[in-house]
Amino acid sequence: MVKTGGRTASFTLDDVVAAGVRIGLADLSLQRVADALGVTPTALYRHVPSRAALEGLVGEAILAGLTLVDDPGDSTEDHLVSFAAQMRAFTLAHPGTAAYLQRLFPRGRSGIRLLETQITTLGRRGYDPAAATALSSAIATVTLGITAADEARAAHASVDPAGAEEATRDALSAMAGSPLVQAATAGIPAHTAEDYFLLLVRSTARGLVAQLPPGRPVSALIATLTDRREDR
Repeated sequence: MVKTGGRTASFTLDDVVAAGVRIGLADLSLQRVADALGVTPTALYRHVPSRAALEGLVGEAILAGLTLVDDPGDSTEDHLVSFAAQMRAFTLAHPGTAAYLQRLFPRGRSGIRLLETQITTLGRRGYDPAAATALSSAIATVTLGITAADEARAAHASVDPAGAEEATRDALSAMAGSPLVQAATAGIPAHTAEDYFLLLVRSTARGLVAQLPPGRPVSALIATLTDRREDR
């Protein structure tokens, strides 16, 4: 609550969530939301019990805007790569979402909807729910890890651009001092961050589909991997 012109203004949970979405997960805090609404952080506790609860509400509201598109003509490998690209584009457009998804998934209705979509989509390609979940989770883990790292580097560079440039120069100088590292890097073609991302995701998807083709239970794959580990 806040007094405005002698009158008491009120706000709802929807107002809290809308303010949180505008702020974004990367910068979300009770104080920032309170400031956006013109109230005190204490007043927010009438609607949200903690920062974690606020993050969950805002995160699910943001995820509600993600609609996964599937081309029925895509192979399983191509579908997984497309899934990864869509996840990456969405999370890059909504800073902090990648880290939010890394911490706990699914948390609510929006997350469950996304998982159900993947289970259904891969089900049409012959996968049972467990295998579909395993494939999707593996691709999501790689996608979110790379994207969160990219976001962290960008955030660091924006806070201290000069320091980031100096660190890059120092790293290049250190690499130049090693003939072995120089020879290794010389053999790698020029590429962008997106090229690198797609290379990793494509390779991961191809390997996963080879290990877990349609009809193979996840339990059988796990048993095989466990046996190999015990044989070492």
